[in-house]
Amino acid sequence: MVNRLSFRPHLRCGREKFQTSELKYIANHCQNVKFIEFYCLHGVFEPTNVSMFLKHLPELISFSTEDSWQPALDATLLSIAEGSCPKLTHLEIPGNGDTERCSWILQRIGEHCPKIILLRTRWEIRSSKLAQIIVNSFPNLETLICRNVNYDGLKTLLPGCRKLKNFEFTFAIELNDEMANSVSPLFPQLESFSLRIFGRNNFPQFMLSWAQMQTQLREIVLSLGEGLKDECFIPITQYCNKLESVTLWWCSGFTDLAFQSLAYNRNIGLKRLQFYHVKDLTDVGLIAIADNCPRLQELHLIHCESLTKDSLVKIARDCKSLVTFNAEFCSRRYNWQMTSAFLFTLANRNRGTLEVLKFHDRNTCISEVAEPYDKNRFDSSLLDRLAKRCPKLRILELHTYHQETNPNALFKSLLNFRNLELLAIYPGENAKRQHLEKLQAHRRLKDVHFYFCNIDDLKGYYQDQSRRNGGSLYAKFLPGSFFTTGS
Repeated sequence: MVNRLSFRPHLRCGREKFQTSELKYIANHCQNVKFIEFYCLHGVFEPTNVSMFLKHLPELISFSTEDSWQPALDATLLSIAEGSCPKLTHLEIPGNGDTERCSWILQRIGEHCPKIILLRTRWEIRSSKLAQIIVNSFPNLETLICRNVNYDGLKTLLPGCRKLKNFEFTFAIELNDEMANSVSPLFPQLESFSLRIFGRNNFPQFMLSWAQMQTQLREIVLSLGEGLKDECFIPITQYCNKLESVTLWWCSGFTDLAFQSLAYNRNIGLKRLQFYHVKDLTDVGLIAIADNCPRLQELHLIHCESLTKDSLVKIARDCKSLVTFNAEFCSRRYNWQMTSAFLFTLANRNRGTLEVLKFHDRNTCISEVAEPYDKNRFDSSLLDRLAKRCPKLRILELHTYHQETNPNALFKSLLNFRNLELLAIYPGENAKRQHLEKLQAHRRLKDVHFYFCNIDDLKGYYQDQSRRNGGSLYAKFLPGSFFTTGS
């Protein structure tokens, strides 16, 4: 029984358009569909045909599209506005809300779909008019995702959407700390809050008053807040007692003081941390997290270039229940030995919970002379130990140099990761087609990415296999070479 349909572009599909008869056929044979997604509503699909299609799906609970052309969106949503999908609970319609008909359609959808709890758009709510339409049309709204919301829009949305639990939006550029602080008492109790801030405005008063009332908050995402300082973040760590997940994008104003406060105040409650381009996060802050957050399950460190081996090893040693770890560096000061030290510690301390491990070193420098053997040697023996310690590992991406020169030993070690589904690694200069052939015996492996290797031989074998029987393994080959430095 089909209950989910997704129409998205595919490289092997040369179709330019679906006919009405084809959509009718799908609708007649898939009447129990509950989730449907259209990547595009014009070109491949005519909006009127999609609207007709939706009339045959009375059990639909989720409609999603990436199409942002509002006229096509209006025509598509007409059948929903007429009551064809009364059980709808999730509506994801990017658009831009710039047509006169949009308001009417929203009101009609609200009348016929009273169960809608999630609305995702790309609208800019610049006045109280559109905000009031959302409030009146969707009284049970729990999740709202939109673009800019200005001061008037917030004054209407916040008191009207009292059931709101998840709110994602961007502060309008004209909002300052005083204006934002005046609407902070209007916020309902949220579980997830995602805020984008363009410009360099700081909001210490707003964050303080807002955080004091958000006792149920579990997740916060702050993006592009280059003007935010520690005084904005510390109140969140002090008052949001149920906080489990923190994501920071391009928040360069936070120092180690903020991360120490996060570690000390939220300690064992923290489960997920994602830091992207947080330039002032140093070993001091990350070590505090390692010392105080032993139950951390997911950690992403993307271009946090002030970190060194010390804090990474500390994370591997003390956060023994990690399920996902993702690190990416591009600075020349980072080297493959840091990855090796982290993996060595992980192979000795993880409790077997790790499922996703990604290390991307964008500027790996290697020495032209042979590296001496040490306890952190990055070779097949280390991978063997990692496979034994982390049997649940599904995704392994090591875009970095290693010291194993024997491809037979390397690929034998890779086969020890029994549950591996995706592998990305430097296979060494001596890897040949017979080594790729060995990986095809892996019962779960589906995707392989090879970096900086004997591309021609491996790629030739893969293409031959694909032509013969299609093959169960998808392989991708990325050419290039590592930077070298003299002795």
